[in-house]
Amino acid sequence: MRTKTLLVVVALALVAFTISAPATFAQNLLTNGSFETGDFTGWTTGGNFEFSQVVSGPYYVYTGAEDGNYYATFGPVSSPGTLSQSFSDQAGAQYTFSFWLAANGDSPSSFSASWDGTQLVSLTDPNTGAQWQQYTFTTTGTGHDTITFAIQDDPAYIALDNVSVTQQSGTVPEPSSILLLASGVLGLGSMARRKLSR
Repeated sequence: MRTKTLLVVVALALVAFTISAPATFAQNLLTNGSFETGDFTGWTTGGNFEFSQVVSGPYYVYTGAEDGNYYATFGPVSSPGTLSQSFSDQAGAQYTFSFWLAANGDSPSSFSASWDGTQLVSLTDPNTGAQWQQYTFTTTGTGHDTITFAIQDDPAYIALDNVSVTQQSGTVPEPSSILLLASGVLGLGSMARRKLSR
C-alpha cells in the first residue's frame, strides 16, 4: 500500500513540474518592458533623446497603450535617440524578442531594433496606420545580451510598448530543476525497494 502511495507522489511531482515549466519559460527577462513605472526605469537612453517620454492615454494620433496604462513616444529630430536594456539569460537557449510599434508614416522618420548590435529590423518612415503592430523575432542567448532601439521622427512621434524577451519552451531545460526532480524520484524509488525487500 505504501509503495502505491509513493508512486502517486512521484506522479504528482512530475505533473507539477510539467505544469510549472511553461510559466518559468514565459517570464519576461526585461525590467519595465511595458513602461508601467511611468518612466524609463530599467532602460538606458542614449543619442538624441529629446522629445522622448512615457505617456498614458491619447497622445498625438495614438489612442493609448497597447498593454497596461503607459507607453513610450519618441520624436528626436535630425538624429536618432536610442533605448536599450541588457539582461542575463542562458547561453544557447532560444528566445522570443517581441515589441509593439505604432507609427503614422511621418517623413523623415526611422526605427530599428537590434540584438547585441545585430539589426533585426530597420524601417524608413514606418507606418502602421497609427495602430499597434507586433514585431517578433527568434534569437539565441549568449548568457548576457542587449536589445537596442534607435528611433527618429522629425515631424512628430513613433510609439513603442510591451517589449519582452522570453525563453522558448523546451529549448534548454533548467539543470537545477531537473537534477532536483531526478534526485527526489531516485530517493523515493530507493525507499520503495527497501520496503518491498522486507
